[in-house]
Amino acid sequence: MTLVGWVAWLICGIYATIPSFWMAIHPFASRWRGVRSRYSLIAPMWMAMWVVAWAVTEPWAHTALYRTPWTWGVTLTCFYVSYRMYSGGVRGMSLPLIVGKQELEPSRHQHLITHGVHGMVRHPLYLGHVCTMLGWSIGSGSFACFALTAFAIVTGAIMIPMEEHELRQRFGSEYDRYAERVPMILPRLF
Repeated sequence: MTLVGWVAWLICGIYATIPSFWMAIHPFASRWRGVRSRYSLIAPMWMAMWVVAWAVTEPWAHTALYRTPWTWGVTLTCFYVSYRMYSGGVRGMSLPLIVGKQELEPSRHQHLITHGVHGMVRHPLYLGHVCTMLGWSIGSGSFACFALTAFAIVTGAIMIPMEEHELRQRFGSEYDRYAERVPMILPRLF
């Protein structure tokens, strides 16, 4: 495996677990709130998910579907979109908000962000995650990376409606109005 293929596989293994990690925390937030040392359990749990993702895909980590330099043009485009989604998506958000700490500590002040990139898509960070994974997959040609990306898309398709429900409960009609005018994950081109 090339160095690029190895780095791509490691990154995709981490990113692929984000929806699964979300689903292990958010639906059970009230239970997690009752765990005294929850953060000392949550971080290792997520790292264990990485190890599982790498262990499951390791047999294919050395399998390249293709090796061609022209794919890096597409990869750079994916990375550019990722950068725009991440940089715009975190604007106006605190680190605790980004990592979901407000679900575990509901006394924190929360507000709905609808401006900037959030005015183009409701879930810019997830779009950034997918673009990052697609970029590494396309650039490396790694079968394992494509498999991890597919897993992230499938689990993300389960997770995002769950998060939408959670946001509707939290912000009510304000979120409904926002959802009517802003697409969920793919921005409108026209």
